Amino acid sequence: MPRAARLVVIEPNGVRREVAITTTPFRIGRQAGNELTLRDSRISREQAQILSVNGGMVLEDMGSRHGTFVNGQKVIKHELQPKDQVDFGMADSYKLLFLGEGATIEELVERVEAPAPSHSGSRELYHLGVLLEVARTLGTGLSLEDVLTAVVDAAIQVTRTERGVLLLANDNHELQMIVARDAQRRTLRPDQLQVSQSVVKRVAQTRRELIVSDTGEDGGMSQQESVARLELHTVIAIPVDKLPVIETLDATISTRQGELLGVLYLDSHVPSSAFSDLDREVLRTLAREAATVVENARLFASSRAKQRLDHEIEIASQIQKQLLPKSLPNLPEVAVAGSTLSCHSVGGDCFDVIGLGGGRHGFFVGDISGKGVTAALLATLLQGVFFTTAAMDISLPGVFSRVNQYLCERTGEDRYATVFYGVLDKLGRFEYVNAGHVPPLLKRKAGGLEGLGSANFPVGMFSEAEYQSARVQFEPGDFLVIYTDGVSEATNTRNELFEEFRLRTIVEEFAGENVTQLGDAIREGMRVFTEGAAQSDDITILVIQYKGNAA
Repeated sequence: MPRAARLVVIEPNGVRREVAITTTPFRIGRQAGNELTLRDSRISREQAQILSVNGGMVLEDMGSRHGTFVNGQKVIKHELQPKDQVDFGMADSYKLLFLGEGATIEELVERVEAPAPSHSGSRELYHLGVLLEVARTLGTGLSLEDVLTAVVDAAIQVTRTERGVLLLANDNHELQMIVARDAQRRTLRPDQLQVSQSVVKRVAQTRRELIVSDTGEDGGMSQQESVARLELHTVIAIPVDKLPVIETLDATISTRQGELLGVLYLDSHVPSSAFSDLDREVLRTLAREAATVVENARLFASSRAKQRLDHEIEIASQIQKQLLPKSLPNLPEVAVAGSTLSCHSVGGDCFDVIGLGGGRHGFFVGDISGKGVTAALLATLLQGVFFTTAAMDISLPGVFSRVNQYLCERTGEDRYATVFYGVLDKLGRFEYVNAGHVPPLLKRKAGGLEGLGSANFPVGMFSEAEYQSARVQFEPGDFLVIYTDGVSEATNTRNELFEEFRLRTIVEEFAGENVTQLGDAIREGMRVFTEGAAQSDDITILVIQYKGNAA
C-alpha cells in the first residue's frame, strides 16, 4: 500500500515534526480546524491548500496576506516535488518541507542529524524548544482558543501521549471541555473521546497532579473502573490553578490557595516511560501558562463589560439630565431655581415644574428608595407619569392616587418614592400633597419658618393608600425650599450629619433677594460642612419665591 505524502513542519524554534497528507484539500493556515494549523498571527487564517491533481500534489495560495513561497519564489499554484521548501514570506515563521510519498536521502540524513527527543542528552533542549514555542504563541496576539490549543499541543509533545484535553470550570463550577487535540495536532470533537472522570474528579478535589502509568506512579488509580474500561495505559492530569492570593491581617501575612480554573488532562492507550522531574516541571509550567491566559482573558472580558456598562450609564445620565426642565419660571409673580446632584453617575431624585394654565404652576420633587441604575430608571418613570397625570389638571389627591396605583402595579414591593407636589396660583394660594417626603421649609418675609409636612404614605408602597391635600397662603416675598433627604443626611469627614436644623438656620438667616442666591447659600453651607466628603445619597433642591399678584 503506497505511503501517504508527507510534510515536515519546521517551527520557528527549530523543532521539526512530520504531518501526513491523508486528505485533500489539505488546508493550511492560522485558523483552528485547518488540517495544518500554524500559530503565527502574520499567517492568514486560510493561507493555502494542497490538492490532489492527476496523481500529483498541487499547492495553491488562498489569497493570503503576505503570499506563499516555494523555494523562494512566490506562487499562486505550484505542483509540489520532493524536497520543495515552502515558506510564507517571513524568515522567523514556519517553514514546510515536502517529502512526497517516499523517504528521500535528504530526509534520512535530516533524521539522523536531528536530536532525538527521547535521548536524555537532548531532553532538556527539547523541553526548552516546546516552552519557547508556547511563549512565542502567547506573544502573537492570537485568540484565546488558539493559545490554549498551543498549550495542549505542547503538553502532548512533552508527555508523548496520544490525546490532550483542557477542561475549564464554568460559572456553576462544572468542568467543561474547551480544547481537545491528538498527537497529530488535530482537533477532536467531544463525541470522539472519553476521559477518565475518576481521575479528573480526584485532581479537581485534591488540587494535586496525578500520573497513572505502567511504571506504578498512580497511587492505586490504575484500578479505577474508568481507566480500565477505556484501556488506558497512561493518564496524566494536572490542576490549572489561579495564582495564590496573598492576604494580610495586621502583621500576619498568609497565602490562600487560588481558585481552580480547570484541569489539563492527557492519556494514551500505549505504555509510557517513566516521567522525569523535568517532565513534571514543564507540565506545571504549561498549566501555569494556561491559568494566566484564562485569567487574563476573564479580566479583559470583565473590563470590556465594565466599559459597556459605564457607557450605558453615561447615556442614561445624559437622558436623565435632558428630562430636567430646560428653563425655570422667572415671572413677575413667581421665580424658581433648582438643582440636583447624584451621588453616582445616575440618581434616584427628580424634579419638575409643570405649567397648568391661568398663571398656575405645579412644583414636583420625588425621591426613589435605593440608589444606582434601578433607582434612576424608576425616577425617570415617576417623573414622566407624574408630569402626564398632573397636566390633566385633576384634583391633587386624584393625581397621587393614579400615580400610586400605576407604580404599585409595575414595581416591586421594596421600591417606592416620597413625593412633594404643590400648585401655586397668582393670588398666592398654594395647595399641596406631601407623600412621605421631608417637609419643605416656607420662609415668611414677615419672619418665621414653617414646615409643610403630612401623614400621607409614599407612592408605590400600598395600592389602597388614600391621599389628602393641604393648603397654605403665600405672601409676596415668601420663599419655599423643597429638598430631598440627601440634604439633611449629608455627612462630613467625621461622619456627622448635616441635619435639618443646619438647613433651617441657613434659610432663616438668608437676607438675599432672589431664589438663585438662596439656592447658592444652601449649597455653600453644605460644601463648608461636608469638607469635600463623598456623599451616599442624591441631593436635590428646588427654591420658589412668590413675588405677588402682577395684576
